[in-house]
Amino acid sequence: MISAVILAAGMSSRMGVPKQLLELENRPLVRIVTENVLASSVDEVLVVTGCMEPEITAAINDLPVKIIFNPHYEQGQGTSLALGATAVDINASALAVFMADQPLISASLINTVIDEFKKRRCLALRPVYNGVPGHPVVISGSLSKDLQMLKGDEGARHILEKLGSKVDYLQVQDEAAVFDIDTPEDYKKLKEN
Repeated sequence: MISAVILAAGMSSRMGVPKQLLELENRPLVRIVTENVLASSVDEVLVVTGCMEPEITAAINDLPVKIIFNPHYEQGQGTSLALGATAVDINASALAVFMADQPLISASLINTVIDEFKKRRCLALRPVYNGVPGHPVVISGSLSKDLQMLKGDEGARHILEKLGSKVDYLQVQDEAAVFDIDTPEDYKKLKEN
């Protein structure tokens, strides 16, 4: 069983406005990401909210997902991932981690990464585009206790670094794995494509 955790709690300080709610073709980014994940082979989807919680919940409330509010979202991404890892189904054999500002990651890219993770039987698998590691990161359920202990803004990077050579990488030809929206320029580029 693969559980997906979408991190949608951030304050978007570099963007200046909550990027989860930026629209593309009249849909907020958080909804696009959630729909793409739901269209993939994952078995459950959790969305961790924080900043702008009522608006983000309203954008995805009608979708078959579990919405979790992170009251400590201001402390950083690690707190959201820890909460998500704690709330996934206890039978989850792996967690696929997504960001709410990566709307171009398709169900087919997600399925490719998940299938490869299952084949390789590694502790973690991360797609790489042109030498840059991206998302989704799939992490073995055996590491869920480590994920649950995350604090502050460290995210899963700290755990992946500790694993060293036990992390596998999958070369992909899809820029979506690394394209995220951090600045108004990124958003403009997204809308122009």
